[in-house]
Amino acid sequence: MWLKPHPGLQDQSKSIPTVLLVQPEEILRGHRQCLPNWSPDDIEAECWLEAASQLQLPIAQVAMDYEVELTAEGHWVAHYMACPQSLVKLYCAELSALNLQLEAITCSSEIKEMCEAWSLKPEVLTEAMSLPCQGELASDYFNGFKGRTTC
Repeated sequence: MWLKPHPGLQDQSKSIPTVLLVQPEEILRGHRQCLPNWSPDDIEAECWLEAASQLQLPIAQVAMDYEVELTAEGHWVAHYMACPQSLVKLYCAELSALNLQLEAITCSSEIKEMCEAWSLKPEVLTEAMSLPCQGELASDYFNGFKGRTTC
Protein backbone atom coordinates (compact mmCIF):
# COMPACT_ATOMS: atom_id res chain seq x y z
CA MET A 1 0.00 0.00 0.00
CA TRP A 2 1.26 3.46 -0.87
CA LEU A 3 0.12 6.82 0.42
CA LYS A 4 0.22 9.28 -2.46
CA PRO A 5 0.55 13.00 -1.76
CA HIS A 6 -2.20 15.31 -2.97
CA PRO A 7 -1.18 16.63 -6.43
CA GLY A 8 -1.22 20.21 -5.17
CA LEU A 9 1.50 19.39 -2.62
CA GLN A 10 4.06 18.39 -5.24
CA ASP A 11 6.19 20.45 -7.55
CA GLN A 12 5.66 18.63 -10.85
CA SER A 13 8.83 20.14 -12.36
CA LYS A 14 11.05 17.95 -10.18
CA SER A 15 12.53 15.14 -12.21
CA ILE A 16 13.58 12.56 -9.62
CA PRO A 17 10.60 10.53 -8.39
CA THR A 18 10.98 9.14 -4.88
CA VAL A 19 9.18 6.67 -2.64
CA LEU A 20 9.68 7.46 1.03
CA LEU A 21 9.98 4.58 3.47
CA VAL A 22 9.05 5.62 7.02
CA GLN A 23 8.94 3.75 10.30
CA PRO A 24 5.69 1.81 10.95
CA GLU A 25 4.81 4.01 13.95
CA GLU A 26 4.51 7.04 11.62
CA ILE A 27 1.66 5.43 9.70
CA LEU A 28 -1.66 4.18 11.02
CA ARG A 29 -2.53 0.76 9.64
CA GLY A 30 -5.91 -0.81 10.17
CA HIS A 31 -8.58 -2.98 8.66
CA ARG A 32 -12.32 -2.69 8.33
CA GLN A 33 -14.75 -5.57 7.88
CA CYS A 34 -17.03 -4.66 4.96
CA LEU A 35 -20.74 -5.31 4.90
CA PRO A 36 -22.03 -7.30 1.89
CA ASN A 37 -24.21 -4.44 0.64
CA TRP A 38 -21.41 -1.83 0.67
CA SER A 39 -20.41 -0.31 -2.65
CA PRO A 40 -16.77 0.63 -3.40
CA ASP A 41 -17.67 4.22 -2.42
CA ASP A 42 -19.07 3.00 0.92
CA ILE A 43 -15.89 1.04 1.63
CA GLU A 44 -13.70 4.04 0.85
CA ALA A 45 -15.86 6.34 3.00
CA GLU A 46 -15.73 3.93 5.94
CA CYS A 47 -11.94 3.71 5.68
CA TRP A 48 -11.66 7.52 5.63
CA LEU A 49 -13.98 7.87 8.62
CA GLU A 50 -12.18 5.21 10.67
CA ALA A 51 -8.70 6.56 9.84
CA ALA A 52 -9.74 10.12 10.70
CA SER A 53 -11.28 8.93 13.96
CA GLN A 54 -8.16 6.95 14.92
CA LEU A 55 -5.88 9.89 14.10
CA GLN A 56 -8.33 12.31 15.74
CA LEU A 57 -8.21 14.61 12.71
CA PRO A 58 -10.78 15.98 10.26
CA ILE A 59 -10.95 13.89 7.08
CA ALA A 60 -9.45 16.77 5.05
CA GLN A 61 -6.28 16.55 7.17
CA VAL A 62 -5.72 12.83 6.56
CA ALA A 63 -3.69 11.13 3.81
CA MET A 64 -5.07 7.62 3.27
CA ASP A 65 -4.87 4.61 0.96
CA TYR A 66 -6.69 1.30 1.15
CA GLU A 67 -7.10 -2.01 -0.60
CA VAL A 68 -9.82 -4.62 -0.31
CA GLU A 69 -9.35 -8.38 -0.19
CA LEU A 70 -11.67 -11.35 -0.06
CA THR A 71 -10.84 -13.63 2.89
CA ALA A 72 -10.89 -17.42 2.70
CA GLU A 73 -14.20 -17.29 4.60
CA GLY A 74 -15.74 -15.17 1.83
CA HIS A 75 -15.75 -11.81 3.67
CA TRP A 76 -14.52 -8.53 2.19
CA VAL A 77 -11.96 -6.73 4.36
CA ALA A 78 -10.51 -3.30 3.63
CA HIS A 79 -6.92 -2.70 4.78
CA TYR A 80 -5.99 0.95 5.10
CA MET A 81 -2.90 3.02 5.75
CA ALA A 82 -3.13 6.66 6.86
CA CYS A 83 -1.14 9.51 8.35
CA PRO A 84 -1.67 13.23 8.98
CA GLN A 85 -1.56 15.31 5.79
CA SER A 86 0.80 17.65 7.68
CA LEU A 87 3.40 14.86 7.79
CA VAL A 88 3.12 14.42 4.02
CA LYS A 89 3.54 18.20 3.53
CA LEU A 90 6.63 18.15 5.72
CA TYR A 91 8.22 15.30 3.78
CA CYS A 92 7.31 16.94 0.45
CA ALA A 93 9.05 20.17 1.52
CA GLU A 94 12.16 18.35 2.75
CA LEU A 95 12.47 16.19 -0.35
CA SER A 96 11.78 19.14 -2.66
CA ALA A 97 14.87 20.86 -1.22
CA LEU A 98 16.84 17.82 -2.44
CA ASN A 99 15.29 18.01 -5.93
CA LEU A 100 13.21 14.89 -5.24
CA GLN A 101 9.54 14.48 -6.05
CA LEU A 102 7.60 12.46 -3.50
CA GLU A 103 5.53 9.89 -5.37
CA ALA A 104 4.41 7.80 -2.40
CA ILE A 105 4.97 7.05 1.26
CA THR A 106 5.03 3.56 2.70
CA CYS A 107 6.57 1.85 5.70
CA SER A 108 9.17 -0.81 6.29
CA SER A 109 6.50 -3.38 7.09
CA GLU A 110 5.54 -3.22 3.39
CA ILE A 111 8.88 -4.63 2.16
CA LYS A 112 7.23 -7.78 0.80
CA GLU A 113 4.76 -5.74 -1.26
CA MET A 114 7.53 -3.41 -2.53
CA CYS A 115 9.59 -6.39 -3.64
CA GLU A 116 6.62 -7.79 -5.54
CA ALA A 117 5.87 -4.41 -7.16
CA TRP A 118 9.50 -3.89 -8.22
CA SER A 119 10.33 -7.55 -8.96
CA LEU A 120 13.10 -7.64 -6.36
CA LYS A 121 14.19 -10.39 -4.02
CA PRO A 122 13.32 -9.44 -0.41
CA GLU A 123 16.94 -9.81 0.74
CA VAL A 124 18.05 -7.20 -1.83
CA LEU A 125 15.67 -4.55 -0.48
CA THR A 126 16.37 -5.51 3.14
CA GLU A 127 20.12 -5.14 2.56
CA ALA A 128 19.65 -1.81 0.77
CA MET A 129 17.71 -0.40 3.74
CA SER A 130 19.92 -1.73 6.52
CA LEU A 131 21.94 0.67 8.62
CA PRO A 132 25.72 0.67 8.11
CA CYS A 133 27.77 -1.39 10.53
CA GLN A 134 29.76 0.51 13.14
CA GLY A 135 32.93 1.82 11.54
CA GLU A 136 31.68 1.09 8.02
CA LEU A 137 31.62 4.79 7.11
CA ALA A 138 34.48 7.17 7.72
CA SER A 139 33.73 9.69 10.47
CA ASP A 140 33.88 12.60 8.02
CA TYR A 141 31.84 10.85 5.29
CA PHE A 142 28.94 13.30 5.56
CA ASN A 143 31.10 16.36 6.23
CA GLY A 144 30.85 18.19 2.94
CA PHE A 145 32.08 21.53 4.24
CA LYS A 146 35.56 22.34 5.51
CA GLY A 147 35.69 23.34 9.12
CA ARG A 148 32.37 21.66 10.03
CA THR A 149 32.19 18.77 12.40
CA THR A 150 29.66 15.97 12.29
CA CYS A 151 27.45 14.98 15.17
